[in-house]
Amino acid sequence: EGVWLEITNLIVPGKNDDPKMIRKMVKWIKTNLGPEVPIYFATFYPHYRLKGVPPTPVKTLEMAYKIAKEEGLNYVYVGNVYGHEHESTYCPKCGKVVIERLGYTIKQNNLEDGRCKFCGQKIPGIWK
Repeated sequence: EGVWLEITNLIVPGKNDDPKMIRKMVKWIKTNLGPEVPIYFATFYPHYRLKGVPPTPVKTLEMAYKIAKEEGLNYVYVGNVYGHEHESTYCPKCGKVVIERLGYTIKQNNLEDGRCKFCGQKIPGIWK
């Protein structure tokens, strides 16, 4: 209690992009941390010792996103893909965008006192 936790999972092609591994991880997160913990599946870009590994394909990040949603995580994001629809926060109850992002910019904030302004669903987070 009193701690906010978010997870960023850098998806490296050929290292941790196996759907079975991702499913196992998100099941563990849901069971042990809860479905409200946000997870970001982030794009890997070649650098330093892994220059020979290609960048993460967007379709791989979308596959990870789909698995996490299927397994019941409520706040799943695709990271490091500018303009991707899954960089925004959606209300798990009504499905509307509650925080619209473009990169690191918030374009629209549809929260009122930490709740979806469309349906009143409480959205976990630190909003002050």
